[in-house]
Amino acid sequence: MRILLWCVAVLLLVLMLLSGAGFLQGSMELFPTEEQQRQVRWVYGAAFVGFALLELLVAMGLWRERRVRRAVRR
Repeated sequence: MRILLWCVAVLLLVLMLLSGAGFLQGSMELFPTEEQQRQVRWVYGAAFVGFALLELLVAMGLWRERRVRRAVRR
């Protein structure tokens, strides 16, 4: 279970970094309009926040699994 959570955490981190890069880069068109730039930033910003929340949930799951594992050792 721990390995699966780590794999999901890494995947979410990569997706979060890509959406952050898309937010900073903006529209990939040659001559985008201001409206296109704004729409692209909304989408990438929302994706970044969504991936960050999922990453937080996975990190909490890893933390809880670690606490349980430590309690079992004692």
